[in-house]
Amino acid sequence: MPLKHLRIIAGPKAKAHIRANGLKAADIAAIPGAAGGPKGLILQGLDHFLFNHWLTNDTLAERVKNGLPALQLIGASIGAWRMAAAASSNPSNALNELANQYCEAQRYPKGVDRDSITETCMRMVENLTAPHLSSMGKPTHKNLVVWVNKGLQPLHKPHPHPTRPPLARKRGFAAAVVANSIGRNTLAHYFERHVLATQPDELGWLTKPFDRIPLQMHALNEGNLQASLLASGSIPFVLNPVQTIPAAQPDQPALEGPFWDGGLTDYHLALPYHRVNGLVLYPHFSNTVTPGWLDKFLKTRKANPDWMSNVVLLCPSAEFVNSLPGRKIPDRSDFKRYGENHDLRIQHWREAIQRSNALAEEFENWLKHPHFDV
Repeated sequence: MPLKHLRIIAGPKAKAHIRANGLKAADIAAIPGAAGGPKGLILQGLDHFLFNHWLTNDTLAERVKNGLPALQLIGASIGAWRMAAAASSNPSNALNELANQYCEAQRYPKGVDRDSITETCMRMVENLTAPHLSSMGKPTHKNLVVWVNKGLQPLHKPHPHPTRPPLARKRGFAAAVVANSIGRNTLAHYFERHVLATQPDELGWLTKPFDRIPLQMHALNEGNLQASLLASGSIPFVLNPVQTIPAAQPDQPALEGPFWDGGLTDYHLALPYHRVNGLVLYPHFSNTVTPGWLDKFLKTRKANPDWMSNVVLLCPSAEFVNSLPGRKIPDRSDFKRYGENHDLRIQHWREAIQRSNALAEEFENWLKHPHFDV
């Protein structure tokens, strides 16, 4: 039966595996969560199905028993918040709390400043993680991976008022935009990836360089989880950067920033997934994977097809999107579109969340008889 609400796009290796064997929960080695702010809300239905019903603790335990790494939950920005909720011992509760916080807490007045937005987001992270801090920081049979960027010179020149970025920093970001239009590798002069993981020793496929942007791996636990999640969502000039991320162990030095949104270099996490032993299941709000946030403006810059050979992408169909309020997925432009009519924005966001259950229902049915329209 053709899919109506959901599109399933598989790389050649993933498609061949599914045609021969079907798709089982034990096949999944990693799940990415893209940056994208409110867009992540449209994946609530899929997230609830995946982490509460399909990728059960018994299935994940079987992976580890068979000598395979824990399920890798890789997230940037809102994707990191989603993956943290998924990593908890009660994903249903945590995912509901994430949706509630994201919808309700952001009632910004006209002319709101960065300090207020930063304070709001900090409280959102705290409210999301506080009941689940122990299990998020040490998940069972899951490896939570949080993507963060450190700004290099001239993005972190000292300033007497760190919350008010100097003109040099604005010029630095402008220069990064121009440099990125020439090539992604030029971002190595402006950013350094810092990846924090609850089991960093199982991420060898990431530590081998795959481009020229530096990457440093660190341990993640309940002691530095909140700072890491806030940093991963700190959009430049919208939020203040996180200046320091505590070390996972007290005898280690803290990480000194400034730390910015993980999506700056890796917006949709277009990573070398072909190195992963297993399939990568990617619930996504788009049918394309854009490497960096700055690449949104470069329509031809997409993920390396070879890297996506073992990826199964799940995304809303155009028909589904057109049926949503405003004929669109929630996004950051809604804050301007609805202005101070917060109730209407929240009503439409919650309707989109409720409608997202249709994506999960179609995926659940598809799993019984996997097929590809193309």
